[in-house]
Amino acid sequence: MNRLLLAFIAAMLLFSSCGTNKTVSESLNPVRFSEARNYFHIGNETKAVIKKIPSQAVLEKEFGEAAFMGKGGEPTRIDFSRNFAIAYILPETNRKTVLAPLSLTAKGNRQLLLKFKLEQGKVQTFSTQPFFIIIVDKKYAGYKVIESL
Repeated sequence: MNRLLLAFIAAMLLFSSCGTNKTVSESLNPVRFSEARNYFHIGNETKAVIKKIPSQAVLEKEFGEAAFMGKGGEPTRIDFSRNFAIAYILPETNRKTVLAPLSLTAKGNRQLLLKFKLEQGKVQTFSTQPFFIIIVDKKYAGYKVIESL
């Protein structure tokens, strides 16, 4: 009986010493967003850039509508009275590129952490300018957007 009790105490000490206490120094809150579709970028970015788009006028200056016939062919409408947009734009490339937003998280110090997927593949015979536009609630308009791959 004493051996069993001693083994149990030793096991409990071993397990309790392996425990970790993880604390989060910054509060992270997920931010809902939707992706805008059927636009093309006007301009020639030479490096990756994040742009906040606060109004329809700025959207029209930076992007054109790429509508097509059929279901889902209209560009996504953005209600700038309630939302703003964030665009992540890469330089023109001749490689097959997949660029997609994954998550947007509000950090405690008025920052939005933008995570995205970037995959580059084979060389193509034409060039494209990869980008995405996400639509976010206007309450986050004063936040600084930072990227995380």
